[in-house]
Amino acid sequence: MPFGIPPAYALPKIKDALSGSNIKIFADCGIESGYDAYKLLALGADAVSVGRAILSPLLKEGKDGVIKQIKKMHAELSELMIYTGIKDTRTFDANVLHY
Repeated sequence: MPFGIPPAYALPKIKDALSGSNIKIFADCGIESGYDAYKLLALGADAVSVGRAILSPLLKEGKDGVIKQIKKMHAELSELMIYTGIKDTRTFDANVLHY
């Protein structure tokens, strides 16, 4: 999407605007890896959607391709969580990001 605003750019502003509310933030668009998911979770998303990342494996390998891709993304997310000392998905902190 050449004209869309990247979720990572908008997330901090959305998080600030919703502070004090019960509204959950779901990030989508451009999430191709567990590393991308980590960044968006660290920036304030409560969850991420990875539809495009699993489309190609689905078309090429069916269910097994989707399972393999999700496991790969999970491993990438877990790897970064270990490297940065994040214990669970509720304790993400944008301070570990350098941008």
